[in-house]
Amino acid sequence: MLFHVTATHLPEHCPLYNPEMQAGMADAGKNIEATATELGIKIHFSVTGAPDHVIFHLVETESLESLRRWLALVPIKQDFRITPVESTIAASTSIGQDAARR
Repeated sequence: MLFHVTATHLPEHCPLYNPEMQAGMADAGKNIEATATELGIKIHFSVTGAPDHVIFHLVETESLESLRRWLALVPIKQDFRITPVESTIAASTSIGQDAARR
């Protein structure tokens, strides 16, 4: 399944503004892709909107537990919104097939 993850944090939990958090973030970042692979997660993209203290991920996994474990690797306090999504092409095709059956 595909999941769109929105991760947000407050400025006081942001490693860009808190030098004492930077080493932990750097360590977590070194293994983030390898750990995702170990957990059965394919990262399609991971981007940041740094001024807004938000990170967006599109990941593919069959295990919500694996996704939770992967997200917990980042050593800062964050809130997550995890939304199951599908390709708009796949959704459109499915809708067209359903309509043809009627």
